[in-house]
Amino acid sequence: MPDLKDSILILEDDKGTNPYLFNRDLQSIINLPNFSEVKGIMIGRFQQASGFTNDIIKKIIKTKRELNNIPVIANLDFGHTNPIVTLPIGGELALKANKNDEVEILIKKH
Repeated sequence: MPDLKDSILILEDDKGTNPYLFNRDLQSIINLPNFSEVKGIMIGRFQQASGFTNDIIKKIIKTKRELNNIPVIANLDFGHTNPIVTLPIGGELALKANKNDEVEILIKKH
């Protein structure tokens, strides 16, 4: 298991998922022993075939009390969707979000 200390998790899935499976998989991640060290979560935009809506994603996230004190941002363009944004895995990243759905992702170059 990788060390999750000060990490920002980047989650995405393909068209094979559905809200029930995503909810279960997210809970499995939350149950990891060092999940409390996670500083934020970025969720890629789901394909239309998955049946996800913004309301469903919000409802799932709101049921997870462990997510109350970290930024969780969904519907980002990475993963199995078009357009696609490339994210540097393993680099340094800062994630800022506010209640107006404004997101700032700062990537530190080495």
